[in-house]
Amino acid sequence: MVDHNQFRIKQLAYKWLQGTCTPEEEAELQQWYETSNGEPLPIPEELATDEQQLKELLFLNIKQEIQASKIKRIPQWMKLGGIAAALALLFILPLYLVKRTTGDSPQVAVKTQQQVHPGIKAAVLTLADGTKIDLSAHQKSVLHQDEQVKVVTTASGTVQYQFTASKNTAASRTNTIETPIGTEYTIILADGSKVWLNAGSVLTFPESFASNSREVKLSGEAYFEVSHDSKRPFYVRSNEQTIRVFGTHFNVSSYPNENNKTTLIAGSVQVSQFGKSKMLKPGQAAFTTGGNLIVAEANIEEAMAWKNGFFYFESTPIKDALAAIKRWYNVDIVYKGTNEKRELTGKIKRNSTAQQLVETLNFLDIKCRLQNNKIEVEL
Repeated sequence: MVDHNQFRIKQLAYKWLQGTCTPEEEAELQQWYETSNGEPLPIPEELATDEQQLKELLFLNIKQEIQASKIKRIPQWMKLGGIAAALALLFILPLYLVKRTTGDSPQVAVKTQQQVHPGIKAAVLTLADGTKIDLSAHQKSVLHQDEQVKVVTTASGTVQYQFTASKNTAASRTNTIETPIGTEYTIILADGSKVWLNAGSVLTFPESFASNSREVKLSGEAYFEVSHDSKRPFYVRSNEQTIRVFGTHFNVSSYPNENNKTTLIAGSVQVSQFGKSKMLKPGQAAFTTGGNLIVAEANIEEAMAWKNGFFYFESTPIKDALAAIKRWYNVDIVYKGTNEKRELTGKIKRNSTAQQLVETLNFLDIKCRLQNNKIEVEL
């Protein structure tokens, strides 16, 4: 039998079911199956609740394999190998379920605890006069209107500023939108620029922009789609860093006590900090470390994962990964042990309950448990 440890096979099974396996990893998984002597594949319970649901998930992956083989130039053996592996997993599934559900082990009583849910679309908008507006009610309404600006919300969870005054109006009053821990929200600024705010973030911005520049301040994480306006450059200021935007899509992570990171998806930006400036090309990221401003190739999927509804970790230090989880689930993290060099690799849906998240982390060999509103982690 091929010398694969159980953790490696569990990792490959998880990635295959999530649709993130590379062709090489699929070939490795197939090779394991062919030499496993019928050993059942350990499929994570949090991905399905019964045999039918697991079969549907597997059929979906098979369909994706077939469709991919029609549009990608992949060697024929790889196409057939991926589909064969998918079919193989489908046929060994009932054996796995029988083994899992018909054992003679006595049933263990599980103490029921209150369900901890993932974050929601919500935010607090603070107007210039100090009025605070709760944006958690998802309904279309006019929040504020005067001679200069109209502020409306949509049922999908977006607040939009509509500039109504003359374009000669000077920079206006300052507003703030905050997404507390466990929430996210989207805002469309007066110039049409769109900003997605991750949990635990604060965006400070004018109701309407000046005639010669546009500037916002960010604490936390946000994804920007900036409207092009050659006469008014757009600036994002965050944690002693300034980003000059030339009409673009990019992600900024700038939480307190964490290093800044700006990832460029499209267009062009200039990042300035520590008296240095760096121009980014699409697919690059600028980040701070040890008092230096570094530019390197970026993992775009990782940078956009939160906006697309996922946690994406690629050899991420365990405490950094759990800091993101803490912000989204609004839970306390308690560490036991001193192995702080541990890393996490995996892709997890952000709409999972906290219990499902913990089960997935355990599946990825991060030993932890959920106790009320607290996740205990063994390092």
